[in-house]
Amino acid sequence: MTDPARSSYSLAWRLALTAVFLRLAYSALVQSYSLLALPGLEQMREMYSQPQFLAPLLAHIVAGAAIAGLTTWGAMSGWLARHDTTAVDEPRKLYGTFIALFLLYTLAVAAGMAFLQNTLMRVVMDNRDMLQERLGFGMIGQFLTLNIITKLVSIVLEIIGICVIVRIAAWTVQPAGPAGGPAYERRHAAWVTGLTVLVWQLTVSISVGSFLQMQAPGAGWTEFALGYLALPAALLALCVLVCLKTLPHPIGTARFGRAVAHGSIAFWLAQGLGIGLGFLVVRAMTWGQLIRASESHAAAAMTLLAYGALLALGCVIGRLVLYRGAKTVAPQG
Repeated sequence: MTDPARSSYSLAWRLALTAVFLRLAYSALVQSYSLLALPGLEQMREMYSQPQFLAPLLAHIVAGAAIAGLTTWGAMSGWLARHDTTAVDEPRKLYGTFIALFLLYTLAVAAGMAFLQNTLMRVVMDNRDMLQERLGFGMIGQFLTLNIITKLVSIVLEIIGICVIVRIAAWTVQPAGPAGGPAYERRHAAWVTGLTVLVWQLTVSISVGSFLQMQAPGAGWTEFALGYLALPAALLALCVLVCLKTLPHPIGTARFGRAVAHGSIAFWLAQGLGIGLGFLVVRAMTWGQLIRASESHAAAAMTLLAYGALLALGCVIGRLVLYRGAKTVAPQG
């Protein structure tokens, strides 16, 4: 016989997996249409065979799937907790409403963001000299800013939209099953924090990737796979492990929002500390030393280790800031 608590708890998890699969299927359909239906088939195939295009594309797909799954899980878990339940009376109606609204909203956001990006691109191209005088950014800086703005707007729209979709889908059902909301433990907070860091890492990598590619024109598949895929995966594992070691157990009244804030603090604190330390290191080195360091694999490895250490430090500081007063209970036995 199936354990009702375990089966009911998986409702938010199953809905999150549905969102992930829908986002992956949508991305696959869009890329298949671009590859097979649009004119210039040979040029498209050549583009897809180049790592500087394919690696950021895969990172974008992973980031979108992570945002969809994470937001759906958090919104559904929050609804279940507020209604003190772990199940609903008509789950098929919940899934059907969610799938229909999710697909419609995904299409709407994609069309809106394409229009917004094209509009902002025309504004930048028509006023690039004026923008350079007022902001002090050259053409590269203007396009980097444009990419970051559109990415942030897209993330905000996706998060807000998915939360609204989950709420609308929940209106079609009623709580069912025994009282008691879904469990929220240290491992849940750790994974939410790690996935938040992953989303930020992929988003920043995609936004500044074009600039970094110009600095390393000879980069191949290995470099792009390490930068866009392997490094984010390693950082996800690092953050989850650090959080599992440092977060309080039991987690107390903390919920999904605090874990997202934890991951955001850890990531941006690591960026700030990394930029500051990098600036000090660069100032202390001569031009010749900088050239040798840029060509050294050992220097690159040390930089990655330092970045991982800063991110782990950010996780620890975030724990101290957001979980102040919480004490970890030693396991019995």
